Amino acid sequence: MVNIGFIGCHEISKSCLKKICELAKIHNDIISLVINYPPEKSSRYSAYANFDDLQKQFNLPIYFFSDVSKPNVISLLKNSNLDILFIIGWHRIVPLSVLETALIKLGIHSSYLPKDRGSSPINWQIIRGEDQGGTTLFHLTPGVDSGNIVDQEKFSISLNDNIRDVYAKSTHVSIRLLETNWNDIHNLKPKSILQDESKHTINAIRRPSDGIINWNNSSLTCYNLIRGLTHPYPGAFTFWNEKKIFIWVSQLSKLSPKKPGIIIEIGDKIVVSTGKNCLEIISLQIENELILSAKDFILFYNLKINEIFNSNN
Repeated sequence: MVNIGFIGCHEISKSCLKKICELAKIHNDIISLVINYPPEKSSRYSAYANFDDLQKQFNLPIYFFSDVSKPNVISLLKNSNLDILFIIGWHRIVPLSVLETALIKLGIHSSYLPKDRGSSPINWQIIRGEDQGGTTLFHLTPGVDSGNIVDQEKFSISLNDNIRDVYAKSTHVSIRLLETNWNDIHNLKPKSILQDESKHTINAIRRPSDGIINWNNSSLTCYNLIRGLTHPYPGAFTFWNEKKIFIWVSQLSKLSPKKPGIIIEIGDKIVVSTGKNCLEIISLQIENELILSAKDFILFYNLKINEIFNSNN
């Protein structure tokens, strides 16, 4: 029987916590502590998930903290006498003072480490147009996703996948990695494989300006940005008539391009020219207004051919 703690606040956190609870029950392990981000502050983070239903299902002791490095949280962790601490889908890297409260510290990163260490790996993979992703179960250290690997698995990313599709794939792999390695984790002997530092890459932190659509880029580059930032993320955006327009769904077009950003066809779709080829807009939204289909947007806002979507206001 081992004593387990969990820290997380993301949709993938919830799926992994559920699997950990199920595995712990089978092996007579104890979930002594679960920390989630306060719901009243959750709007600051994409894909936030609370654990209310899991609390009821598994009788979990849940605490809410925005900063787990505070002395009161460290005391709570220490007093829980944890054998294993999982930190999955937390909003920031935790310091050594948190990691030292447990014998074994494990995390899950949505990339095939050492590739794509750092922020938003799946968003960046889609934005870059990559066709392969991965998920890694690994030992946590104070470094950025640099701890030894327990296990990992690759999966494909298709051109039709958006951020939700790829997160679903990563979540399924995460659950499988927990299941496959639980016996070793339960026995406090998870595998520990060094990362190849010569192959590591680090992602930059995403910033609001990263969501601007540059119509001088190719239609494929614009399409990848849109599907990489669609719900539950803040969305890729452009400007029209001094209004900020979020584009949620698009697809590649075979029409011949004209001037980048110009609207060349309207109907059931809004076809926009890019620096190479064209893009069909399927779903979009003026900031703080309703999300509309292209057809409804055209009718409601009297959008016309030859009007321009701009990369700046």
